[in-house]
This record gives sequence, structure tokens and C-alpha cells, in this order.
Amino acid sequence: MQGNTTLTALTHVTAAKSGSNPLVSLLPLILIVVVFYFLLIRPQRKRQQQQAQLQSQVVPGQRVMTTAGMLATVVAVEDDALVLEIAPGVEARFVKQAVGQVLDDSSDEDEEEETDEAEEIGEEQAAEEPKAGGDAEVAQDDIEPKTDAQTVADDKKTAETLKDGEHKADKKPSA
Repeated sequence: MQGNTTLTALTHVTAAKSGSNPLVSLLPLILIVVVFYFLLIRPQRKRQQQQAQLQSQVVPGQRVMTTAGMLATVVAVEDDALVLEIAPGVEARFVKQAVGQVLDDSSDEDEEEETDEAEEIGEEQAAEEPKAGGDAEVAQDDIEPKTDAQTVADDKKTAETLKDGEHKADKKPSA
């Protein structure tokens, strides 16, 4: 019992020496909470508010990109849903929260220009392919077969002339 009493007395003495202000011991914890608020919680809340505002302002005729990355045109706006035209004549119904971005008209023009450039490059490559295909056929003709036709014919003749009991080395099988 005496050892336990001595330890308790030492604990009280060291606590009195270090300072009795509990705010000093809680200050690091308070600073961590403040830093988390300004670096994580506040910016996330701001993004959520902007996203909700964007989703509520969607009107028919706008180009949008869903959170899954699908590009579509808004056909109709309902209470909590949108009708999106994914391809010409193909319409699908999405919840408003599925809209990730509203695309500008300038981005559509850029996509069309990129598509046109890709088609031009594809046409140029298609025009060059027959030349490459002709070269490939010539290369195939230059390859010699592993077995010559004459060798195959000789093997057949040898197999026909041998009788059932004879081998190529003219030895008879042992019985």
C-alpha cells in the first residue's frame, strides 16, 4: 500500500509543476480540428453546394456529362429526373444527381474538330494499306516451305513398296 500512495503523491506533484491550465494540454487537439475544418470539411461543403446549384439549373438543350462519363443532351427536365438523349433517337432517364458537368458549346466544336481530324487520318491510312498488303504477299511468296513436294512424294513411294513386315532398314521385326 505504501508504494501505491507514494506513486499517487508523485503524480500530483508533477501535475502541479507542469501547469494546471487544461487549455494547454487540449490546444494540439483543438488545432487539429480547426485545420481539418478549413482544409477538408469547408471545401467539400462548398463543392457540394456548387454541384447542387448546377444540377438545379439544367435546362433542355444543354450538353451534359454524367458522373459515369456519358455525354448527352438534355431533352426534358422533371422534378427529380432528367431525360437525356444519349444518341440520335435514344433517350434515357437519369436522376439529376447523375449530372457531373454542364458542357460549353465550345467543347462540342472541339470534339467535332478532333473527330474530323481523326477521320482524315483514318482515310490516309486506308489509302496506304493496299500498298503494305501487296508487300506482305510478296514476302509470303519468298518463304520456302519446310517440306519439299518431291520429298513428300518419295516418302509415299517408299511406304508403298515396303511390305507389312519390312522396315526401312530392311530388318525384319523380331517375333
